[in-house]
Amino acid sequence: MMDFPLTLTHVLERSAKLFPRKEIVSRMPSGMHRYCYTSFHERVHRVAAVLQQLGVKQGDRVGTLCWNTYRHLELYFAIPCFGAVMHTLNLRLAADQLAYIINHADDQVIFADASLLSILEPIRDQIPGVRHIVVLPDIESQSNFPNYEKLMEDSPAGMYPWPELDERSAAATCYTSGTTGNPKGVLYNR
Repeated sequence: MMDFPLTLTHVLERSAKLFPRKEIVSRMPSGMHRYCYTSFHERVHRVAAVLQQLGVKQGDRVGTLCWNTYRHLELYFAIPCFGAVMHTLNLRLAADQLAYIINHADDQVIFADASLLSILEPIRDQIPGVRHIVVLPDIESQSNFPNYEKLMEDSPAGMYPWPELDERSAAATCYTSGTTGNPKGVLYNR
């Protein structure tokens, strides 16, 4: 029998190898964004370098407050492949519940689309464990937070040395809607 871990790292590397020219298409506020799996693969490796620069460690929780675009897809792969736990934040939750789940999950970093920053602003002082908020520039905005694209530009190109991960370890978490009390978290493995 083969003993081969079924992790996202293998899916990522396989996509770049077998489908390098296949397109990934996202609708953005400025129009359609298109790029191929080769570019996606390169950017996912850069995101991992950004996570390291931000001080993220294996097992840390990293929140995302993003629309379903190519950048969110990059995070969907980079965070778990890095060894951190991706926490998708539900933009439809009330502010107090959003603060609760960020604190309960112990998110260290949050990546947020610029168009969704207004959701985080009212609770910023209620989420003291969040060390960094990184803005994904989907609209023109003035922000004092680090810019995702700038961090990507400044990160080293090349292959990030993915860690060996246990396929049973946590890769992502999401929380219920909280219809009966506080939202409850659910973990997904690699």
